[in-house]
Amino acid sequence: MLEKTASPENQLSKEDYLILRAKEALATDVYAAKSWLITAKSLFPHSVKVQFEAYRIEKLSKNVKEAAKCFSEIFQNFPDDRDIWKEIETMIACLRTEQSEPESELLCQMFKHLPNDLQHRLLIMTADHSEDTMEHCKLLLLLLRRFPQTIATHGPRLVETLLTAEKHSHPGHTVNGFRRLLACDALPLLGAAPVELNRRSSLRLLIKAIEFYLAYIQQPPDTQIQQPWDRLFQVVELIGSKLGWELCGLFATPWNREAYTESLQQYAITNATGMCDELVIRQLLISAIVVLLRILNEHSTLINSGEVTYCLVEAFGEPPVPVAVEPKIKKRKREDVPPLMITNDAEYNGNGISLAVKLWDILHSTEYLQRDTAKLIQQMRLDSWLNHFLTDLTMYKGLHHEALGRLSQEGTNLTTHLRLASTCFFLKDYKAMLEYIVLIASVLPTTRGKLSKILTVSATRHLHYLPLARYPILQYCCRLLLAAIKENFSLPGSAADLALGHALVLMQMDWPQEGNTLCTITERIISRGAFSYPLFQAYIICVDILEELTYLWTEHGGGVSLDIATGSGLLQNRRITTRGADKGVREEVKQAMRRQAARDGVDPIDELIQRFILNEKAAILHSLIVQ
Repeated sequence: MLEKTASPENQLSKEDYLILRAKEALATDVYAAKSWLITAKSLFPHSVKVQFEAYRIEKLSKNVKEAAKCFSEIFQNFPDDRDIWKEIETMIACLRTEQSEPESELLCQMFKHLPNDLQHRLLIMTADHSEDTMEHCKLLLLLLRRFPQTIATHGPRLVETLLTAEKHSHPGHTVNGFRRLLACDALPLLGAAPVELNRRSSLRLLIKAIEFYLAYIQQPPDTQIQQPWDRLFQVVELIGSKLGWELCGLFATPWNREAYTESLQQYAITNATGMCDELVIRQLLISAIVVLLRILNEHSTLINSGEVTYCLVEAFGEPPVPVAVEPKIKKRKREDVPPLMITNDAEYNGNGISLAVKLWDILHSTEYLQRDTAKLIQQMRLDSWLNHFLTDLTMYKGLHHEALGRLSQEGTNLTTHLRLASTCFFLKDYKAMLEYIVLIASVLPTTRGKLSKILTVSATRHLHYLPLARYPILQYCCRLLLAAIKENFSLPGSAADLALGHALVLMQMDWPQEGNTLCTITERIISRGAFSYPLFQAYIICVDILEELTYLWTEHGGGVSLDIATGSGLLQNRRITTRGADKGVREEVKQAMRRQAARDGVDPIDELIQRFILNEKAAILHSLIVQ
C-alpha cells in the first residue's frame, strides 16, 4: 500500500510517511495517530525521529507517564541527539524557575516520573555541559536539592566554584550573584546535611555569609530575599553546629532581643575562665556581633518608623533628695530612682541602645575579645553599622569629651548640632552650646511635632530620643538654655534681671511644665523689690506669667517696681501702690499687660522663641557666662 500511494507523499521515505500520517491523524483521532506510530516503531525500531514523534504525541496529549517513558527511551538510545538535548535544557530550565505555565508544569511533572538515576544523570550532564558558570552552579544546586545524598560529593565542589567565580568576577563587591548562591542556598544545604566540614573553611564560609547578609540589609529595600535576618540566623545555627558551638542552639529560637542578649551575657559569665579558649572566644565573638547588629538595625527601624526621625540627646534628670532631709517614708522611693533612664515619645521605648551597650561591653570584656572584635570589625567593614552607635555609646556612658570629639568629625547637620549642643551643655561650655542652638534655630524642620512631657524624669541621668520636629527641638533648646541661665539667677544687679527675664521668655515654650521655675523667679523678684527687662514687650506674652507679674506689681503682691517699657525707662525706679498715686503710670502698666496678653494664642510661640534665639544671641550669652 505504501508503494502505490500517488502524491507528493510518494517522495517521502516510508519512515517519514508514517510520521506524517500520524501527525495528520492526531488532529482528529489520537488513537489512530498512535496506531500509525506503533507501526512505525515496529518497522523502524532504531529511528530517533519515530520515537521523538511518539514522545511529542504523548506530551501533547498530556499523558505525563507515557511521555516520561518515551523520553527515557530516547535518551537511553540516542543520548547525543540534538532535539532531545533541547528538550532536556527546556525541562531543566523549567525545574529551576518553577514557572506556572502549562508547558513548564507538564515538563516538571514529567521529570518527576523519570527514574531517579536518570534524573540524577540528566542534572549532572546538564551542569557539565553548561558553559556559563552561574548556570552551572544553579544546576548543581538543583541536583543537591533533589538528591541530598549527593551533597557530600558535589557540595564542596559547588562551594569552591562559587568562591572562585566571585573572586574573578566581583572582587570587592560583597553583594553579587555568586555570594548570594553561597549564603542563601549552598551553605544551608551543606549545614543541614550529615557532612563533615573543615573547621577553618567553615568559619571562613560563615564570615562570608554574614558579610553578604549585612551588606544586603543595608541596601535599598529588595523583596527578593525574604526575612534576611532569619536566614542569616539559620546559617549561623547550621554552620555553628558543624563547628561544635554551644551557642548555635540560640539561633534556632524565635527572635527576642532581650532573651538573646541575656543568653549571651550568661554564656560570657559561665565561660569567664575560658576566655583564652579559641572555641569559646570565636563563637561568643561572632554570635554577639550578629545579635548586636540585628538589635541596632531593629532599633533604628523602630525609632524612625514614624513621620519623623529621632536623635539621642542627654536630657534632664531630677536628682534624689538628700538623705539628711528626707523622711523615712521616702527613703525607699529614693533608692528606686534609676541611675540612667532612656525615654522616647514614640511607642517604642528605645531600650535597644541599652541591650547594644551590654553586648558591646561583652565584646570588650577581655583583652583577647577586644583585640579579636577590632579585627572582625575591620575584616567585615562594619564601620557604617557601628559609627552612629559608637557616638551613642559615648553619650550613654557619659563620656562627654569623647562624644564631643566624635561629633566634631561628623557632618554639619541638624542632628549633629543638637547632639553637640547637648554635649556642650553637660560640659558647661555654654558659649559653644549657644552657638549650636543658634545654628539649630536657623534650620528648624517644617514638621511641627508635639511637645514632650518627659524631658525631665526622676533619674540620676536621662537620655531622650528627641523627635526631629520643630516643637520638640525648640523645647529641648529652651530647656538647655533655661538650665544654664538658672545658674545666674543669684547674680547682682541688672545681670540677675536679665537672666530672670530670659528665663521667663524661654519657659513659655512648653508652659506650664516649668511652673516651678516661675515660683523661683517671683521669689527672686520680690526679694529684690524690682524687675527690669527691656525685652519684655517683645517676647513675654504668656497670660499666666503676665498675671503673676501684674500681681507682684500690686500692694498685695509686694508692690514690686516694674520696668517693662522698651528702652524708655518709663517705670524705672517707680513703685506703684494702690493708694491712688501715679494713676497714669498704673494705667500704662495695665495697658501694657493687656497688649501682651492679647498676643497670647495669636503670635505662634515657636516663631517667637525662634526670633528670640536668633535676634538676642548677645543678650542671651550675657546671661550664660558667669562674670
